[in-house]
Amino acid sequence: MKQIQIDRKHMLDDTLSYLDTHSALWNSIAKIGEVKNKLTELSVAIDTSAMQQELSKVTLGKIKAELKRTIANKADVLNDLVEVFARMNRNETLAAKMADSASDLYRMKYDDMQRRVKVIIDSAIQYQEELTREYGLTAEQITGLQADYDRLNELSGQPREYQISSAVATQTLEELFTEVNNLLVNELDNLMKVFKRRDAAFYMGYEKARMVVNH
Repeated sequence: MKQIQIDRKHMLDDTLSYLDTHSALWNSIAKIGEVKNKLTELSVAIDTSAMQQELSKVTLGKIKAELKRTIANKADVLNDLVEVFARMNRNETLAAKMADSASDLYRMKYDDMQRRVKVIIDSAIQYQEELTREYGLTAEQITGLQADYDRLNELSGQPREYQISSAVATQTLEELFTEVNNLLVNELDNLMKVFKRRDAAFYMGYEKARMVVNH
């Protein structure tokens, strides 16, 4: 990515992170959640497109190793949530499937780790409603791991299993950033004005997260 695109991506990540951290303040406004989900999907697509660019600059093995570690860390967080849920519900079979740590996953062969991670993702999806309501799971924890899992599959010559929408997947980086800007300026910025007087501190924090810092 160009530096200006990197700066814009950092702003997008900061904005999504800020909303995640303060979800209790806005989650009653469904439209904000709808726009945030679209932005999250675009963020994943930008990461995927950027990675495809990087394939021409660094070795495939290095990318796969770094992605494997990222997946292991994200999967560990997710399987901990599922394991706690399983033990609280006396489901020892499910709990046993969620016992691997990040280091356990990372040390596995690629095929073995991918199979284990798929079980973690599928289990989180199966119990997503309860995990979200009672254990703090966010949709982004699942979609983020799904996207990384798909990237590793593609790098290993395997098809995607968890697809982002085809319309987003085929867009160029510049098109993706244009769509992000349209959603932020024309939708999310306007929606967040609800909090301008209702919760000035929250609104000011959002505005700070939305600032593009040029490097």
